Amino acid sequence: WRRHVLQTARLLLPEIREALRGRRFRELKEVLSRMWPYDVVEVLEGLSPQEAVILFRLLPKDLAAHVFSELEPDLQERLLLSFTDQEVHEILEELDPDDRTELLEEMPANVVRRLLKTLSPEERRQVTAILQYPESSAGRLMSPELVEAHAHERVRDVIKKLIAKAQVFPEEVLHEVYVIDRERRLLGSVSLVRLLRASWDTPVGELVEREPIAVSAWDDQEVAARLIQKYDLLALPVVDREGRLVGVITVDDVLDVLEEETAEDFLRFAAVADPEDRYFSLSVRERIRKRLPWLAGLALLANVSSFVLHRYEWLLEQMVVLAVFIPILNGTAGNTGSQAASFVIRALATGELDPESPREILKAWLRELLTAFLGLSLPLAGVVALTTWIRTGNLLFVGVTASTMMVVVLLANTIGFFLPVLAKRLGLDPASISAPLNATLNDALTLLLYFSIAHALLSRLGGFPGGVP
Repeated sequence: WRRHVLQTARLLLPEIREALRGRRFRELKEVLSRMWPYDVVEVLEGLSPQEAVILFRLLPKDLAAHVFSELEPDLQERLLLSFTDQEVHEILEELDPDDRTELLEEMPANVVRRLLKTLSPEERRQVTAILQYPESSAGRLMSPELVEAHAHERVRDVIKKLIAKAQVFPEEVLHEVYVIDRERRLLGSVSLVRLLRASWDTPVGELVEREPIAVSAWDDQEVAARLIQKYDLLALPVVDREGRLVGVITVDDVLDVLEEETAEDFLRFAAVADPEDRYFSLSVRERIRKRLPWLAGLALLANVSSFVLHRYEWLLEQMVVLAVFIPILNGTAGNTGSQAASFVIRALATGELDPESPREILKAWLRELLTAFLGLSLPLAGVVALTTWIRTGNLLFVGVTASTMMVVVLLANTIGFFLPVLAKRLGLDPASISAPLNATLNDALTLLLYFSIAHALLSRLGGFPGGVP
């Protein structure tokens, strides 16, 4: 056992199941107490519901709360339904306020009613206060557990307060003391190290060096994530509209937000709606519901490409060789648009690009257009020109494919640039302008441009066999 504790948690599953069947609970408790919480989560998710309930009851109380907060909602619900009211109360009591609120958000109404009954009046007040903020706001993510001090308090008193709070607060909120005035407005923060180095008689307000970095409780969670990332903070204070301190967001919560947002953007960019659940844990019906609407809509949009092909069917009948180059033109346009959209979505998410500044958008687009012309369209036109010459040996066809490639690359890059910006301006998620939508639009426009250019050049330069149609 001792040798395996540091190995991948999944490797322990056979031995854990055997120990459960043999009712070797004392041995299991000893092993579990030495495991990291995330390894315990991995073990629990690999067990049957009945085995998971038994194993969870063997966890020490503090470890159980940590593990419970990291479990998937469906497993949390199964565990809660199997617990007594006393066991539910003990779990909720050990959870951080923000984790407790998240649990109540995700559970069905009948489970929430039972959970609320087990909370003390003060805990219910905390939950109600956090739930008043909009979903995905910083207020929903914050915890009211923090160490605060008035500007006039002496360092010795603040350190005593820290020691007292250390018995009940999680360690990530003990690194900073937040200094407030008499109206609870945030003045700044003082690190634990700076407190320990200061004279004990110094008013803590004199140790504040910089303007406070804080987030409004009504701001989006991504704003909080960017601030913590930018300033390398372990915790970020949260204030109300009057600048009064109401809570704190810790870096571990922000990492969860960044992971969720990244997964959400990726799935939406791939045209998968409502990417909140683990896909492979869904039923067949739910999987179809998440994928079919987008794909059906894109299939309808693809009719535009069919219409263009039908419109220029006569051209293909006379110049069958034109069909050979459709895949390379369509593929390059789709890849160019998706690539540009990916860069813009990231720039919007990190704040590098401000969608509310037309001047900044125009400047960025012009620079991107120059990049696309010099660095993309010209080299790619050369590639398709060489391919066309090798396959046909016809300079007219070379001119058609090369000029089409130059135009569609610039157009696809522009579409990929502006679609996410437009979505942001309309209050939509830029990632919802997904790669399949981008590719579908570019396919139709590429075909239209290709056949238009082919008809114009070949008819004027005598490239049609038997004369101009």
